[in-house]
Parts: sequence; C-alpha cells; structure tokens
Amino acid sequence: MRLGSRLRGEFPRGWWRSARWWITGIRELALSTVAAVTTVVFVGEMVRAVRHRDEPRTLARLAGTIEGYVSSILVNDAGLGVLVTMPIEDDLPVVLMVLLTGWCPSNIGVSVVFVVVAAQSRIRRPAAWAELDFVEQHAPKYGRPPETIEEYRAQQLQE
Repeated sequence: MRLGSRLRGEFPRGWWRSARWWITGIRELALSTVAAVTTVVFVGEMVRAVRHRDEPRTLARLAGTIEGYVSSILVNDAGLGVLVTMPIEDDLPVVLMVLLTGWCPSNIGVSVVFVVVAAQSRIRRPAAWAELDFVEQHAPKYGRPPETIEEYRAQQLQE
C-alpha cells in the first residue's frame, strides 16, 4: 500500500471538521492510555479473551490494543524498577511502595495474559487473522464511502 492511499485512509477529506474522526481518535488514544497505566480495569476483558481465545473476531473487538498492553508491560516494569532501585533508606513513602508492589505486578499479569492469548490465537489461526487485518487496513473509516477495490472487498468481509 502506498503512502498516499494510507494517508487518505487515516485523513479523509474534511477530517478536521469530522466529529466522528475526532471521537474515534480520542477513544483509541484513551483506551491505549488506560491499557498502559491502569490495565487492572480490563480484568473482565482479560477473562473474556481467555474464554474466546479460539475466536479471532471476538478477540479483535475487545477493548484496548496489543500496543497498549505491551506498553503496560514496559511502564509497569519501569515502576517495579523504581521500586527495586530506590532504597528504603531514601524515605520512599510506604504508601507508594505498597502501591507499586501491588499495582505493577497485577497490571503486568493482565497485560501478559492479553498478549499471550492474542499471540497464540494469531499462531493457531493465521488465515482468520489475515482476513481481520485486511479488513482493518482497507475498510473505509469514519463513514467515508469505499473508493477502491480493496475497500469494497473489506466492506463486504466486514458484513
């Protein structure tokens, strides 16, 4: 896919005055931020992911993104690193120490489960994920009508 068509997909004509474009972008950013910082909120989604681990369509619709969960692993690993490297003699507040001790491992646990379930599903069902990736990449976004053959095909696969 060329850069021009990729940019046209992300920034359709009139995107700056499209409320749907802004709301979708803000929602995706908020979900990734929540997934990175407070992953524990998605425990219900984690349970649903484990239950439907053999259904790629269900996994693809779950809240958050793989990037958000991977960033959660990295951010919370950094939090544990702060906990380990800050000696207790430096008056690390007890509340912060308890928070980091409980919060970071629980976030890491939820994130790891999501990433492992998604990776196993992608390995076990590559054809289904290839179709979902095609639809995600080529489907017309933000209410824009399809313009190319790939966009029409992706719209048909979506239904």
